[in-house]
Amino acid sequence: MSISLAQIPVGVTAVMPLRASMVGVSGAFLVLADDDERYWCKPLNNFDHPRVPVTEQIVARLGALIGAPVCEGRLVRLDEIVGWEFRPGSGRPVDAGWAHGSRAIDPVLETRTLAHRTDDDNRSRQAGLYALCDWLLGSDVQWLYALDEDNAYYSHDHGYYLGGPGWNIESLRARANEPAPLSIPSVGLDPDELNRLAGALEGMTRAMIEDALSGLPADWPVSVGELESLAVVLDGRRAPVAARLRAMVT
Repeated sequence: MSISLAQIPVGVTAVMPLRASMVGVSGAFLVLADDDERYWCKPLNNFDHPRVPVTEQIVARLGALIGAPVCEGRLVRLDEIVGWEFRPGSGRPVDAGWAHGSRAIDPVLETRTLAHRTDDDNRSRQAGLYALCDWLLGSDVQWLYALDEDNAYYSHDHGYYLGGPGWNIESLRARANEPAPLSIPSVGLDPDELNRLAGALEGMTRAMIEDALSGLPADWPVSVGELESLAVVLDGRRAPVAARLRAMVT
């Protein structure tokens, strides 16, 4: 199959703003959508880079493809809340169109450390974080742990994966064979989950990656050619990342 962009994407519609952005580089804000779920949204006119929503959506989809513990990603239509200033005092209003949405999990704490490895099923969940980071060239890595789920870890805020939001065909090709493992010691990860993740990567096909990359809004700042090049790079990264995951099994 080939990659396609969508003139009429599949997603949900924001019906009410719930919480403005107070901190953060991109200015994510919380909305209620018409599926009765809450989503942290990053629009194209965020405070960081217009490609941030593209990268966020791609990582959420590919993370789900291998069963990594990513926050659920959806496309969120913002037309019904146009004009709302999503960071007070910034003069930055919501524009019409689609945003990346990350389904809210509460209550959580944000962290850059992988603690609580023996809580919940974090021995398995955190194995997925190592796989996600290495396969998708993770950078500026950040996680959430859910206080109502015995500190279960989730990966979020992926705008600087794939080499950063300004990635392009040349930058992807330059890093195609570059390992990108987490530098945090992997002692205590679930060996069965490491093997499962390795198997998921080994059993994946280019068509599966292309399918995950399809359906992004046609007016987003990414081309089919760029997505096809990304699919080639990620397809080539599968086997070496799987080998590094298997090498972590103790």
